[in-house]
Amino acid sequence: MRLHNVVALALAASLTALAGERAGNEDRRQEDRALAQLGLVDPALVVTWNRTVNEIAFAEDQFFTFKGIRAHAMMHIAIHDALNAVVPFYRQFAYQGRDASADPIAAAAQAAHDVVLSQYPGEQARLDTELANWLSQIPSEPRKARGITLGRRSAAAILAMRTGDGWDFQGTYTFSPEIGAYQTTPPFNGFVFQPGFRFARPFGLLAPSQFRPGPPPPLGSIEYAAAYNEVKDYGRADSAFRTADQTLYAIWWMEFAEGSVNRLARELATQRKTHLWQGARMFALLNMSFFDGYVADWDSKFEHNHWRPYTAIRQAALDGNPATDADPIWEPFRITPPHPEYVSAHSTACGASFEVLQRTLGDVAFTMGTTTAPPGMPTRSFNSFNAAAAECADSRVRLGWHFRYATNAGLVLGRAVATWLVDHHLEFAPGSSGGR
Repeated sequence: MRLHNVVALALAASLTALAGERAGNEDRRQEDRALAQLGLVDPALVVTWNRTVNEIAFAEDQFFTFKGIRAHAMMHIAIHDALNAVVPFYRQFAYQGRDASADPIAAAAQAAHDVVLSQYPGEQARLDTELANWLSQIPSEPRKARGITLGRRSAAAILAMRTGDGWDFQGTYTFSPEIGAYQTTPPFNGFVFQPGFRFARPFGLLAPSQFRPGPPPPLGSIEYAAAYNEVKDYGRADSAFRTADQTLYAIWWMEFAEGSVNRLARELATQRKTHLWQGARMFALLNMSFFDGYVADWDSKFEHNHWRPYTAIRQAALDGNPATDADPIWEPFRITPPHPEYVSAHSTACGASFEVLQRTLGDVAFTMGTTTAPPGMPTRSFNSFNAAAAECADSRVRLGWHFRYATNAGLVLGRAVATWLVDHHLEFAPGSSGGR
C-alpha cells in the first residue's frame, strides 16, 4: 500500500499519540497496531532499493573493498531521513529538515537514487528507471514535487556528512619480526589489505577504538594452547576431526555478511510485512553496523597485529609454549585472508548485523541462503539470530583462519557496536524535533 495525502495525515495523527514512549518491544507493538489500522505494511520501496544497491556494488567489486558497504549505509540513512522528514516516526541522522506536505515515497525514492548515483555514476540508466517506477505511482503532483526536493536534500545531507571520511585510505604497513606478529601468507606475498581503514570515521561510533577488545592471550598461556590445537586439528585442509557438516558450513558462510544478511533482511522484511518506516530504520542500522563493525575490527586487527594460524602452526617451535607442537607443512582449509588475525572480521560483522535484526525485528526462526553454498546445501535454518551468529563465527575456525578467542571477541565486538547504534541513533521518537 502506498502513502498518499490522507494516509500520511492519518499516520501523523496516529504516531503523535505514541510520543514520549521508550524504544523497545512495546513500542514495536504500538507501532504495528497504529500502522495496521492504516494498512501500511509494505516495505517494498526499501527492499527494492536495498537489492538494487547490493547488486550494483557486488557487480563492481564483489564487496572486496569497503565502498559498497559505505554506499549501502548512506543510501539507507538518506531513505530513513527522508521518510522521517515527512512523518517524524524516528529521529533523523543527517538531514534535519521537515516537510509534512511532501510525498514520502517520492522523497525516499529520490534520496536513494541520488546517493547511489553519486557512488556509481555508470549505473544512471538503471537508477533513473527505478526512480521513475516509484514516481509514476504517485498521483499528486504538488506532493510529488515536494517529495523530490526533500529527497534530494536528504541525499545531499548524508553525502556532505561523509565527505572525507577516510573509507578508502590505504595506509601503510610494516611487518614485524616479533614472534606472534602477523606475517604474510600465500599467495599474497607481502600484500596487506587496506591497513588505513582503521582510521575511517564511523557512522555512529564515537571512535574506531570505542569498543576495542583487550589483547589476545599470551602465547605461553593455556588459553592460547587450547585455541591453537583446536584450529590446528579442525581447520587444516585435510582434517580428520572436522565433521561433514562443519566442512559444509565453513564453505557456506564464506559469503561476506553484507551480502548474505542484507538478503536475509529483505526476505524477513517482506515476509513479516514490516512497515516502511521500521524497515527503513532497520536497513539503515544494519548497514551502519557493517561499516562501523569493520572499522572497529580493523582498529583491533592492526592494533594487536596477531599472527594467523598458518604462521603460528608452522612456527610453533618459537612460541615458548610446550603444549603447541609445530607442523611446518600445515595448510588451512581455505586460503587465509591478507590481514592480521585478531579479531575475526566475519564474526564481528555477523555479531553486529544479527544483533541489529534481533533488536529491530525481535527474535525469530528463519532460513537463509548464500552464494557460496556447497552442492546439495542451498540453505541453513536457525532458531534464533544468536544461533546464526555463533555458527558464522565458528565457521572461521573450521576454515583454519582464526583462533577461537578471535571469533569470540569478534562476536562481542560486533554486538557492542550494534547495541550502541540501536541505543543512540535513529531512536523511536515520534513527533520529535529530530535532534540527536
